[in-house]
This record gives sequence, structure tokens and C-alpha cells, in this order.
Amino acid sequence: MNTNEIAISLDLINRHYQEPNRNRFESRYFWEELYPMLATSGFRAIEIPYELVWQFGGRSGVPMNRYCVNTKYGSAAAYRKTLAASGIDRVSGVTFDPNLFMRNGNLDFFFGASGHFAGEALAHAADLGADYLAISPSPCYGRAAHHHPDLESKLDVFTQRTVDLLGGLATKAEGLGVTLVLRHEYWSLFRGARILALLDALPASVKLDCDTASLHVAGLSAADFLTAHIARIGCVHLTDTNFVDTQGIWKTANPEFPETRATQVFRDPGTGSVDLAGIAAVLTRLGYAGPVTASARQTRDPFRALLRTRALLQRIQN
Repeated sequence: MNTNEIAISLDLINRHYQEPNRNRFESRYFWEELYPMLATSGFRAIEIPYELVWQFGGRSGVPMNRYCVNTKYGSAAAYRKTLAASGIDRVSGVTFDPNLFMRNGNLDFFFGASGHFAGEALAHAADLGADYLAISPSPCYGRAAHHHPDLESKLDVFTQRTVDLLGGLATKAEGLGVTLVLRHEYWSLFRGARILALLDALPASVKLDCDTASLHVAGLSAADFLTAHIARIGCVHLTDTNFVDTQGIWKTANPEFPETRATQVFRDPGTGSVDLAGIAAVLTRLGYAGPVTASARQTRDPFRALLRTRALLQRIQN
């Protein structure tokens, strides 16, 4: 595996809990200063989390939806030229999370809003020339259960509506030349083996995302998962963790930040317990040539995480 081809996810900049403050984060200059830093750290490709919230925030330089990119740059093509001038050759993928829309007991609202904005995220991915749209197939289990106390009795209905939504999205993705990838998160309604049953119900063009930390927390071996399902893998996220879920945290409303412990789930790549070097070796042995993205989604210090991640990849390469 050529570690120089690995993308870095922009989820290492998170407005919810870290520096820079919101005003800096919203400014175009912050991002245009960041891109050359990413390139200097050896990353020539980026992944963009699709964040709808910025569409309603007025002015914003955050490149995480079509509205903001078109407002600040005029078009996705102009934005890509800015990236290229900063040393970023491509956008490898876009991610989409429907948690924002699980906010009441109305499933029509959830699936309607999720479907509409997932379509926007897909169009954003296509505009940017991305290889994939990695979508979370469900909200967090705990968030869904909060608004639907009878969730277990609704799982069949929820599953069928998810299949319908994703099936339509897959058809659009094929037409746009973007691969639709299902994120395999440990807090999902489709955690563990359920993700495979969901995948079986969808067109063959839909693939799986192997998120190494989520598999680790769920008690699954990422190496074994990759070996068993390599033909169905559309993206690999190199994520790290030290977290062991002994208290059913996956069923809580905010599982990335366990409410009973002063900790968080994800760690900067190379600082947790996941054998990322071993996983890279497995990918090489299996001949995997698809997208690989490094993610430091909960870092407290994005610039330190950037260098930590590059240091890890250099160790793997050597």
C-alpha cells in the first residue's frame, strides 16, 4: 500500500469542541491557510464531511456543502483550482451523517430530510470529482431510541425505508460516477453483521466502509473483516481508539463521548490500540487499491494530529 496516496479527512477540524474558535473556523482564510499545511504534511488528497449546518449560517468559508463552496468560490471547479494551487490534487470522498434529522418521532420527516440532503451531499461529491460518498446508514441507536421508545418493534420498517432510500441514492451515484459506501459504525442500527444484510438488499454497486476503530470497539477484527469482505470494500478509514465498551455506550445518544467516563472514543491515528500497521499489511497482501483515508475526528489539536498521522504513515511505509 502506497501511504503517499492516503487522503486526510477534514474531520480533524471540528467546530464543536476544539480550536480554532467559530469565527476563525468560518473564515475562508483559515481554510486556504490550512490546505498548504496539509500538502506540506504529505497529503495530496482530502475527504470532506458534508455538514448541512453551514448552509444556514450566512457567510461561511467552510467547504462542507455545495452552498458554501458556490457562495465563496462561484463553483466547485473554482474551488478545486484553489486546492490544486495549494498542493491538494483531489477530493477523494465526502461523508454524510443523518443524525441531525433524527429529532422527533416522525419517520417521514427523518427519511424525507435524510434523502434530500444525502442527495445534495452526493451532488457535492460529484461536483468535486470525488471517488465515493460514505454515508452513515442510520442515526445513532440511542438517538433513534430516544425519539422512538418502541424502536425494536420498528426495526423492520426502519430497515425497509433505509433500503428504499439507499437504493435510490445508489442509482443516482452510478449515474454520477460516484461509489456509494456504507459506513460501518459501532453505534449504528446496522452494527455488526446487520450491515451485511443491509448490503445484500442493495445494488451490487454499493460497497462497505471499513472503519478500523469502529470495528475494534464492536469487538471485531478489522484484519479478519477485510479478508472476508475485500471484494465488497469501497473505502477504508484508518481510525484509532483505546475504548472498550463495557457499559452499552453504543446505545446512548452521544456515543462518541461516553457520558459515564471522562474520555472519548476516537484517538489520533497511532496513539490508540488498533494495529494500523498490521491492517496496512493486510491491505497490501490482499491487493486492495481503493481509497484509504486517515481520520483524526476527535483530536484536540488538529495540527499535532496532522503530524502524528504523517509520522505513523511513514513508519508503516518504512
